[in-house]
Amino acid sequence: MPNSNKWRMAVDLSTLPVIISSITATIFAITLIITWKNIKENTRATHSQLLRSFHEDLLNRLNKNTILKTTEDCQRYANDYLNTVDEIAYLELNRKIPSHIATYLKRFFAYGLMIVDWYNEMVGEDFRETAKKNWPNYIEYCKKYDIVSNPDDKLPKVMLDYNKLRENESQSK
Repeated sequence: MPNSNKWRMAVDLSTLPVIISSITATIFAITLIITWKNIKENTRATHSQLLRSFHEDLLNRLNKNTILKTTEDCQRYANDYLNTVDEIAYLELNRKIPSHIATYLKRFFAYGLMIVDWYNEMVGEDFRETAKKNWPNYIEYCKKYDIVSNPDDKLPKVMLDYNKLRENESQSK
């Protein structure tokens, strides 16, 4: 009998490192899975917050169209809007944000093209060339993703009456 206990003890001692290694590997795998899930959740939350932030910023810019009174207001509104979409395009083109965030904002990009066209027609310079220089990321993004103006979107009335506004301002000086 005593010999069988020695054999059992020897087997137990030889399997102990395997058991400890298996337990350690299991704990490591579980920790890795939990960490991966947490990183994935945090990334989703960050992307969601980023999308919400971009959306709110663009909506705030659009809401400022009600306070446009002068030609300078109209130009500032247009420049601010185009600066914002250019920033988003830069982030997407340089893979700093997932492409689905910019894709969600596609309609805002289309509205920006209306602003470029307005600038080109109302301000009187070849603004499409200026836009390529001032907002290259935005123009590149629109070309890359075939963004076109949406006929349902309308610019603020004051911008559409820009020439009349300019005449009134020059007469009042």
